[in-house]
Amino acid sequence: MTDPVTLSSLLVNGSIPLTVTVTQSTNWTQYGLTALIAIVSSFGIFLLLYMPSLISALKAGGLSHISRITKKNVVMIKHTSQGLFSQAMIDQQCLIDLSSIMNKMKGEDFDLILHTPGGDVFSSLAISRLIKQYPGTIRACVPLFSMSGGSLLALSCDELLMTQNACLGPIDPQLGSLFRYGSAAAWEKIVKFKGKKAEDQSISFAMMGKQYTKSISEHLNKIIDFDLNSAQKGKLIKFLTDGSIEHAYPLTISDLQGFGIDVYTLQNKKFLKLLSKFISCTGKEGVTYHRIPKWQRNRGLK
Repeated sequence: MTDPVTLSSLLVNGSIPLTVTVTQSTNWTQYGLTALIAIVSSFGIFLLLYMPSLISALKAGGLSHISRITKKNVVMIKHTSQGLFSQAMIDQQCLIDLSSIMNKMKGEDFDLILHTPGGDVFSSLAISRLIKQYPGTIRACVPLFSMSGGSLLALSCDELLMTQNACLGPIDPQLGSLFRYGSAAAWEKIVKFKGKKAEDQSISFAMMGKQYTKSISEHLNKIIDFDLNSAQKGKLIKFLTDGSIEHAYPLTISDLQGFGIDVYTLQNKKFLKLLSKFISCTGKEGVTYHRIPKWQRNRGLK
């Protein structure tokens, strides 16, 4: 392709007009090579960043493998990413995703696999209400841990299944700022200890902590069932919310049974192996699910 450029204003020796034609050619081969290099480079960066997660996820298999054993629909909430600003927790996105999936389930029973450190109070309470209002039966399945807000979700389900080494945890609210963080009970003690010298922020955290604790306790009283009598339920709720033990305290199967909760111990080796692979893979974060045809469903395993 050529573009002639005529320059008639140029003079030779000050008087003779000179016409100059400049030919500009487009090198399509060079452009193609540049584009190819860009594509290859982008693909290489993609592989470098995401290939470990893809390989790990493929090795673990999908939730469909778990459904083949349980013969039930499966929903999983998985949060494993670590870091100072990690958003791997129960949050509003988790609430939106789970709400959408539960609508797709249309009241069908499903197993809710929980592997999470917890999350924000609002989202945890909202998801708990969704679980209690769901018309079908939801079984909580805890392969390793479901702490804090995750414990709230587990206790909101109709049945609780755990592996031998799995645990839940206290549900006392944790609040504060980036450099000052603690339990509601801790903030209350700080304000009492400092008295009039207590800072406005500490007083605010203490007040918020009381409000959160009251809301969570009242909610637990409404949603916890497991055939507990009022005395058993009151003892459990106090233990979970009053901040008398550390927030990371592991509530094992025997601890929960001590409060009167029927917990089924997962023992199917094939199922446990699949769960272990799935929660250890670096992909498949957040809320995922698998829905199976009705004719494949039954009560599943314990």
